[in-house]
Amino acid sequence: MRTTTHGGSRLTLGRALKQPLVNAVARLPDSVQRAMFAPPIRSICIRVPLLRAVYSGCLRRHPIDLHYGTDTSGLVDPVTPQRDAHLASQLRPYMGSQPTIIRRALDTLGDLAGYTFVDIGCGKGRPMIVASEYPFSLALGYDISADLVRTANANAVVMARRFPHRPPIRALHANVADLKMPEGKVVVFLFNPFGAGLMASLLEKLEAGLASGAIQHLFVVYDNPVCGHAFDGSRHLRRWFSGVLPYDRDEVGFGPENHETVVIWQSARGARPDAFADRNRRITTKDRLSASLEA
Repeated sequence: MRTTTHGGSRLTLGRALKQPLVNAVARLPDSVQRAMFAPPIRSICIRVPLLRAVYSGCLRRHPIDLHYGTDTSGLVDPVTPQRDAHLASQLRPYMGSQPTIIRRALDTLGDLAGYTFVDIGCGKGRPMIVASEYPFSLALGYDISADLVRTANANAVVMARRFPHRPPIRALHANVADLKMPEGKVVVFLFNPFGAGLMASLLEKLEAGLASGAIQHLFVVYDNPVCGHAFDGSRHLRRWFSGVLPYDRDEVGFGPENHETVVIWQSARGARPDAFADRNRRITTKDRLSASLEA
């Protein structure tokens, strides 16, 4: 019991120290952050456990924010937006997906006119900003953090002013148990937002919508598909695409890797003809934060 208590205290202390450090680094000038990410400095500092979150690359102000004047950068620990310890244990830290990964995944889907884009665990809304480049009827996001939802909606205002003819962006504060899926044609986007229990609840909602006909056609785009086995096991879904997508050169250093694993499913009813021969590669899970594909 003493060992367990000590381990729990150490974990709590680590979290308590990490977030202020993350916030402090995020406020540093871009020139200082660039110096911190110089290979010789990064190679030394990344070995220090407390500094690993700093060197995820997510703390630097992302080029998309510099371009649009939005705020989608940073890293938010799940303990920060959620006080329920049981629920927090299933949540994954917020970090923004790379725009290139989102675009390359959406480009596999073909005609998206009339579809609603839904980002589950939308955070600050970066995928919705990218989705607004496509002919969706709406870019909709759900997140359990009211603070992140406020930031996402502030970003939506910035984008609407700059691009009034793009699809509208809207973020809503909701838990998985409370969210309501739109009807019609839907693209659901996930960037490893939570664990298996919540993913099973989400899948149940999607399957109910498909079974009732409320959802006419569905794509599930799963970036870093740690719980991808849940969708593989659904009789309502079939694989559309699987692949390892590289970051754009300008995005390297703004995320934890230089590539991401993406798997996409579509609804079995009304399915589009298969377009990708290598779509059924087996997903392997390294840990709760990362997944890969077998060759």
